[in-house]
Amino acid sequence: MRILAVDYGKVRVGVAMTDPLGVISQPLETLTNRSDKAVIQRLKYLVRENGVQLVLVGNPMSMNGGKTEMSDHVERFVKRLRKILEIKVRLWDERLTSKYAQTRLKELGIGKNQKKLDQIAACIILDEYLVSRKQCSV
Repeated sequence: MRILAVDYGKVRVGVAMTDPLGVISQPLETLTNRSDKAVIQRLKYLVRENGVQLVLVGNPMSMNGGKTEMSDHVERFVKRLRKILEIKVRLWDERLTSKYAQTRLKELGIGKNQKKLDQIAACIILDEYLVSRKQCSV
C-alpha cells in the first residue's frame, strides 16, 4: 500500500511517499502554499498518479497533547482534503518532527534548507506511522 505524508504549513507543505510496497519512505517535494485549494489539487494529482491509498497529514499538537491554533487550521485543511480525495485521509501526531528534521539535516551537513526540512519532516511523520503499523502487527 502506497502512503503519502504531508507536513502542512502556512508557507510550505512538505510531502513524502512510500515505495509501492509501503515499506520505505522517501522525500518527494515541497509545495509553496499559495492557497489550500492549490495544495489540495497538487496532492490529488500525486495521489492519482502514484496509486496512493492513504494520506497522512501531520497534526501539530501541543506538548501536552492539546490542540494548537495550527492544529485547528490543519483540521480544517484535512476536512477539505477528505471531500476531494476518494481515499482515506488520516491525521497523525507530528510533535517534534520539525526539530528532529533540523537535527537530521544538520547531521547530514545540509544546514538550514527549508524546502528539504519540510520534506524530511513529512518523511519522519511517515516513518513513525510505518513503525507504529509494524508494532501493531507483531
